[in-house]
Amino acid sequence: MNNRLRAVFHPIPEPERFDTSLRYTDILFGFAIRELFIRLQNWTQLDGAVQLHLVVATTLVLGSWIGFRRSLYRSGYQVKFFNLPLFRFLLDQLMLILYFRIAVLTEVNGKGSLAAGDLAKSTTKIILYIFVLYFAWDLLGVWMAKAKTTAADGSKKPLYPVVEESKMTTEEQRVNWWGLLITVLSLGLVVLLWRFADCLTPYERFVATTVLLFLYRWAKEIRTSWQLLA
Repeated sequence: MNNRLRAVFHPIPEPERFDTSLRYTDILFGFAIRELFIRLQNWTQLDGAVQLHLVVATTLVLGSWIGFRRSLYRSGYQVKFFNLPLFRFLLDQLMLILYFRIAVLTEVNGKGSLAAGDLAKSTTKIILYIFVLYFAWDLLGVWMAKAKTTAADGSKKPLYPVVEESKMTTEEQRVNWWGLLITVLSLGLVVLLWRFADCLTPYERFVATTVLLFLYRWAKEIRTSWQLLA
């Protein structure tokens, strides 16, 4: 009876039984990418601020999609009410809403768009929200890796162990400390960019944001490559 009661609040973890190369989240990424590409087709008709905004947005969305596909810490467990993979899935969806929002921040033809300063400010604000979600996502990953459950013999074992070939093992997941550190440092830089935005012109802010996004994804890719070599 105790096990049944526990399952009400902590569903039994199960690995995904079926998977394809195309996921629900990939499809939603496609909607945001489509909006960006429609606007990029009118590149020569856009003013400089709108062009730079689209460069920032494209770097963000495409980099995030590549990071999503390359992540070694994406959950291989089924989403259930209510488990930790569910909350990570919800964070993914909130990120996608913001990706779509930043993609449609300007008109398709660039007409009637925000003034350069307002556009830069709105772009930075959305990216700040996204990095807060990145931080929460990484924290949930640490929680999943450290979570324990009680075995039949009374010993502690990983609640979400490593999944291999769609089967749960007894191996504890590695904690993504480096990924969390990269996100914390990048979030700090975004906060500084937001806090001292008035010290930069809108164009300088767009360029600084693009560089930051590129370096963030590069650092994450280096971490992934080094872990594959370990």
